[in-house]
Amino acid sequence: MSPRGRAADAQRGGAERRPGATLAETQRWLVRLIAAPAGVRRGLEELGDPRGEALAGMVRGDPELSAERRLEVYADAYFRRLRDVLAQDYGALRAALGGEWFHDLATAYLWARPPRHPSLRYAGARLPAWLGADPRALPFRRRFPWAADLARLEWALVDAFDAADAPELPREALAALPLERWPELRLELPPSLQLLELDWDVLPLRRAFDAGAPPEPTPPGPAASRVCVWRSGERVLHRGVDRVEARALAGALRGEPFGSLCEAIAAELGEALAPARAAALLEAWCRDGWIARLG
Repeated sequence: MSPRGRAADAQRGGAERRPGATLAETQRWLVRLIAAPAGVRRGLEELGDPRGEALAGMVRGDPELSAERRLEVYADAYFRRLRDVLAQDYGALRAALGGEWFHDLATAYLWARPPRHPSLRYAGARLPAWLGADPRALPFRRRFPWAADLARLEWALVDAFDAADAPELPREALAALPLERWPELRLELPPSLQLLELDWDVLPLRRAFDAGAPPEPTPPGPAASRVCVWRSGERVLHRGVDRVEARALAGALRGEPFGSLCEAIAAELGEALAPARAAALLEAWCRDGWIARLG
């Protein structure tokens, strides 16, 4: 029987309330089995029903398909759905690793970090941290040492898409400000904007994925890189920034006044070059919609 046929047959088999339990308790019991990282059999053992007797009282089985196997149909579909969500959120990572390695990565991650939130949107939230530091992710770090940074970049894109809306300050609003206000002026940046400090140059991998091109033939090298991620309207954007811009942008994100940002630029470039670079950065930030309000 095909998986679709088994799923339909399992649904026709139906489920009943566990004897002596409320409907909510029965639902939680079944969810724990369906979402058990090690499978329905291990889940039954952990719930104190190793022979599946309580399960048989809730899910009807027959000689062709037992109650446990019926539930496994749903458990398999649940895992595949989670894996598909991870592949969607981490498209460049999947392309760079290849299908088999990404499947193994998704399986290991979901085993170690099963979802806690009812929304699938958060299924991959802990992948970058897990991939970067968890001992169980060591085989992936050894083969793909840049993968955690690529995962950080891609999760920042997910977060930017869901971030709260913010206005985009027109350039004319800045031009109209009197000069005496500039030193204490604070630039309020949109909630979607994130500055990432990465150890690997993974941006080309994401750019290749966005362009529909195959991954880079050579893996990224260990080079410090800085990437800004933000949303403009319905589009999530990203671009690399150099050290000078990153230092000024980090100060703006901390709420430092414009005078302090200029001092940071001067520390990098010197007093003579700082004014022109500060003006160029303001122009670029207005163009990209990075300034929401003035404080």
